[in-house]
Amino acid sequence: MLLGLLAALGAAPAQGQPAVTIPRVRNLALVQTLHIGGVDRESVVSLSEVSAAGVKYRWSFIEVHAEGDTARDTHERFVSAADLDSSSRWHQVYQRDEPLEHPGYTAYTVGAALYDKLRATGSGAFSMMSADDESDASAFGLALGVGGVPPVIVRWRGTLTRVGSNDEPFPLLFNGRRIKVPALHLKADLTSRGKQWTPEIWILAQRDHPLILKLSDDKRVFQTVRADLIETTAQGAALDTGLAKECRIEAPGIYFEFNSALLAPASDNGLALLSDVLKRHGDWSVTIEGHTDSIGGARPNQTLSERRAEAVRARLVAAGIAAARLKAVGYGAARPRETNSTIEGRARNRRVELARNCS
Repeated sequence: MLLGLLAALGAAPAQGQPAVTIPRVRNLALVQTLHIGGVDRESVVSLSEVSAAGVKYRWSFIEVHAEGDTARDTHERFVSAADLDSSSRWHQVYQRDEPLEHPGYTAYTVGAALYDKLRATGSGAFSMMSADDESDASAFGLALGVGGVPPVIVRWRGTLTRVGSNDEPFPLLFNGRRIKVPALHLKADLTSRGKQWTPEIWILAQRDHPLILKLSDDKRVFQTVRADLIETTAQGAALDTGLAKECRIEAPGIYFEFNSALLAPASDNGLALLSDVLKRHGDWSVTIEGHTDSIGGARPNQTLSERRAEAVRARLVAAGIAAARLKAVGYGAARPRETNSTIEGRARNRRVELARNCS
């Protein structure tokens, strides 16, 4: 599945793990989780354009409010090649009606020059646009002006300093596979309006894509938990093999809106891949299984898992797969792959699997 993506990093890989590059290429999808108040709120960001000029990121979302209203929106952000190379400033939040580009800022990475300085000297000047630490933390890193009171956005200035001299192994799901990537562990010392903020930050130890993996403070944890790159040839063959020999696969590139059975737009590539596999094997019938983490209670999770499995089934039927070949079931949190006590474990447990009757 990862053929063509396994390559040596500039930094040493985590002990016992193969070196895996997270490429900065078109259609790479990043799943990021904000954990706050006992809830993991996921968002999916895709690299919609990558060129010599820079990178355009795209984030679409749907929010279903308590009164039944549904808010839909799409945000895009362009970061120039110059800022990807030299910026030491991170614009961390989306705002309604904002410009496409914030010159002088990155969006999901640190600049290569800052990365080099952190490697060479252990510290560097850094600033970021983010929420005031007393604002409603539920809006941290999310689109603003879509329900609720938007937080006050301020610029935090200060330094980043490495914690230790060695890279740390950081857990990540890449194309559905649990790996550990090398990361720089940093301590930020930032001030704004007379206040101090000292979050810890982890960035991918990869100079050509120093992705921000995690930001943590005493109120919240903002973490990149998944990276997916749907490659039709390699992954289609892997799915064929998985269903033919093991009779089970985890569906790649399937994303749902927060606490919902609505499929995120970034799921289109993954659904097309599943459809192609099933069209090549017209004699196969499969069960689509929905799985959740343990947050939210057994009954709501059971219902959510059933609705998510049915949503995938409906999209495959719409793509031309005979309905009689597809069954949808939900297992809630009853079949975890990993512990539900960690952010990355819960992300691993929120999944869709396909099982073929091989008897």
